[in-house]
Amino acid sequence: MATLASAPSGLRSLVGPVVAPRAFDLTKPMNAIRITAGLFYVPHILFKLTGIAGSLAFFAKAGLTPAPVFLGLALVVEAIACLGLTFGLFLRWTALMSAGCMAVAAYAVFATKGVGWLWNMGGVEYLAMWAVVSLAIAFGAWKEAAR
Repeated sequence: MATLASAPSGLRSLVGPVVAPRAFDLTKPMNAIRITAGLFYVPHILFKLTGIAGSLAFFAKAGLTPAPVFLGLALVVEAIACLGLTFGLFLRWTALMSAGCMAVAAYAVFATKGVGWLWNMGGVEYLAMWAVVSLAIAFGAWKEAAR
């Protein structure tokens, strides 16, 4: 079985580094943003776990059925995004996954509450910002590899 280190260079260049170089160097502003974006998943995960009945009702109302499957998928994706962004793991892909997760979350909010922008009124402002930050992190990871 081939490891990533012995894989063809094309695959290695597509996957990127397992751990981002200088992942915790806080003199690089993008690291602070990336770590914060990753840690912001913690309350989302905990909210879903501590309010399972409400989370299931929200997923069902959004049309994401069967709700238990989508809740489990959301928990797995958010946990991977949390760990990947916080620790700089497979950054290109975990950041893209984070952006996709926020896009699905925005859809769910639109489906349950209607089209709205301001987060404090049930809108998607916060989710959109988080998705854009995640895309910027992914772009930065690809750009860093091109150097």
